[in-house]
Amino acid sequence: MSEKMTTANSAEQGKVDIDFAECAVPKWSRRRFVTMFMIMLGFTFFSASMWVGQEMAAGLDFWGFIKALLLGGAILGIYTGLLGYVGAETGLSLDLLSKRAFGEKGSYISSQIGWFGVGIAMFAIPEARELFGGSTAVEWVLILIAGACMTASAYFGIKSLTVISYIAVPLVAILGTVAII
Repeated sequence: MSEKMTTANSAEQGKVDIDFAECAVPKWSRRRFVTMFMIMLGFTFFSASMWVGQEMAAGLDFWGFIKALLLGGAILGIYTGLLGYVGAETGLSLDLLSKRAFGEKGSYISSQIGWFGVGIAMFAIPEARELFGGSTAVEWVLILIAGACMTASAYFGIKSLTVISYIAVPLVAILGTVAII
């Protein structure tokens, strides 16, 4: 079996779909545990989750924060565990599962708009406020830069996410630890 699988749509156009955007990922092409672990850990080291955690920590006492952290972690763990199980059993990506659940147009909300739009805003706005005094011009520059980086990572596929995760996860863990201390 070849290392790259061609989907029906891409075969007609002579393109190879190495990210399996239109079909299930065959077992022989699935990523190993450590690679997927780093990628998924990279998704949790996300400015939106860090921002929410900081806001919760500021608004709750220590034990209230611990309870909220444990409850939220349990809910998120069950939810993502079920998604991971369905994805592993079917070989379908989040986008393909979203299309099956919500239809073509409905899937945009959970995949592209949520990931892209919210992620960029949750990065650019606080950074502009903290580092540049809330300049609207800087917000737009950061939105454009972050948008270009996110588009590039999506364009280059899972390989780029893997490289980014192996760099970003340790850096965020180190910088987060330093910030806490």
